[in-house]
Amino acid sequence: MRAMKELTGVTRERFEREVVPGYEPVVMRGVVAHWPLVAQGRAGLEPCLQYLMGFDAGTPVDAVLAKPDAVRAFTYKPELDGFNFMRDKRPYAALFEQLWRYSHFPDPPSLAAQSALVSEALPGLAQANVCPLLDAQVAPRIWIGNRATVPAHFDDSHNIACVAAGKRRFTLLPPQCAPLLYLGPPDHAPTPAPMSVVPDLHRADAVKFPRVSEALAQAHVAELEPGDAIYIPPLWFHQVEALAPHLNILVNYWWRPEAAPGRPDDLHPAAMRLAMLALRHLPDGEREGWRALFGHYVFGARGEQLAHIPEGQRHLFGDVDAARDAQIRDDLATQLKR
Repeated sequence: MRAMKELTGVTRERFEREVVPGYEPVVMRGVVAHWPLVAQGRAGLEPCLQYLMGFDAGTPVDAVLAKPDAVRAFTYKPELDGFNFMRDKRPYAALFEQLWRYSHFPDPPSLAAQSALVSEALPGLAQANVCPLLDAQVAPRIWIGNRATVPAHFDDSHNIACVAAGKRRFTLLPPQCAPLLYLGPPDHAPTPAPMSVVPDLHRADAVKFPRVSEALAQAHVAELEPGDAIYIPPLWFHQVEALAPHLNILVNYWWRPEAAPGRPDDLHPAAMRLAMLALRHLPDGEREGWRALFGHYVFGARGEQLAHIPEGQRHLFGDVDAARDAQIRDDLATQLKR
């Protein structure tokens, strides 16, 4: 394992010039230390929850509850035939009351409300706690709970995650570690993101999961305090441990650039699942042929490799405007309906 890169005094200009293009995780100390939410988080569980209740719209949010155990992870059941937690929807008032009660237990269940859209659940909170690194239209989400772990998984979006209360440990691994992480099926995971079946990489059973040690040799690890933020590049695996026993709050921002003017950049997970479906039945030799063609058409055909085609005649090899993007999507949708 290695320590994660850390920066202080990060401005938006430095973030866009230095952090995002580097395609590696970066801890940005103190970026949101000015937030009122951070001040309330430092004050303690009750003041922080009272502050949040001042923004509560009463909207039910997704909540998960798991029995206490040594790992405290929201993960698969041992046989992978389900998950080890219950999921329901409840208003923040009920969740906060339960967190307060659990704060008096020596070993409480793990409870969290995950990925609630701030504008819907806590209107006004985002305006009172502004991320200085992003445009206001990048919608924040909030994660509130006690001590728990989310196993290693990846997202296809850029991500800034800001610790507002408690403490979190982040373990990040590059996408190339995928074969070492014992990933579950992409269409059967505890969250919408594909996830490792290993509940906690740092406590992995070396006999059952021997490749994890090789993955951890490439891991970047950091602990964040209130006011700190981390940039997680797209496709980097991340295990996130909420460490404070009673209250941990994270506010995160996911975003992607536009694929074409007015067209969302949203096809990556669908493209991967479609490729798995389309190529799964082929013999090994033909699958290797498709691997080579994907390497060229999807990842390799740039610069000098396209010099033989006039720029105005590159079609899908070149720039795609919104109209052409829409036409291609429609063509693909028609083929999928056959």
